[in-house]
Amino acid sequence: MASASVSQSEVIRLLAEAAEWRLLGLLFEYPSDAWRAQVTALLPDLRDEALRLLGEAALEFNSPGLHIALFGPAGSVPVREVKWQGGVQYGYLMAELNAYYGAFSYCPAAKEVADHLAIQLGFVSYLRVKQALAMAEGEMGHAEVAGEAAARFVKDHLAVSAEPVLQALENFAPDYLVEAGRRIRNHAGPSPRTGYPLAMPGELEDDAEEMNCGAAPSGDGLIHIQP
Repeated sequence: MASASVSQSEVIRLLAEAAEWRLLGLLFEYPSDAWRAQVTALLPDLRDEALRLLGEAALEFNSPGLHIALFGPAGSVPVREVKWQGGVQYGYLMAELNAYYGAFSYCPAAKEVADHLAIQLGFVSYLRVKQALAMAEGEMGHAEVAGEAAARFVKDHLAVSAEPVLQALENFAPDYLVEAGRRIRNHAGPSPRTGYPLAMPGELEDDAEEMNCGAAPSGDGLIHIQP
């Protein structure tokens, strides 16, 4: 009985964490009508009042113009991991990211490339949901695999971008995005040393096609947390 109670509380904790990662990812996505609906639907699942305020601020202040000025191709805040990997070979990075996504059948609805911060944050949310669902079904081995993958992905990939993205946000972005950047940095920790081969001159040109493999399963059925 005690172990069932512990598992239930851990499932609730993981779903709350998944909701936070999902919100953080949405803050770096293009603010379409679908985006607005997703943020609005997610707000009730955010147990942390400060997180709800971030979501509400995004609904109030985000706009296509702001998004493009900050995160567009010539924006003030680069949110592609390849930008911060220190001249690595682009193909190696993309191959590793797509291997991660493929292994867990992750196919986000957002039409961004695989190393975009929004896609990566969404992936961590997705892994936490898979971990929670596996735990709820008693599949502890599957839960452990998803949990270890999430921790490793944050350390190896999100940690690369977290600090420099935060610094750029502090210089150019509104307060709610700065706070989001601080949360990402605090979760991710210090930047790791890269393990990728160095790129040749000209190899880092942004010539990748968008990652587009159809809509992901609706978050409405995945991240709802009962009070």
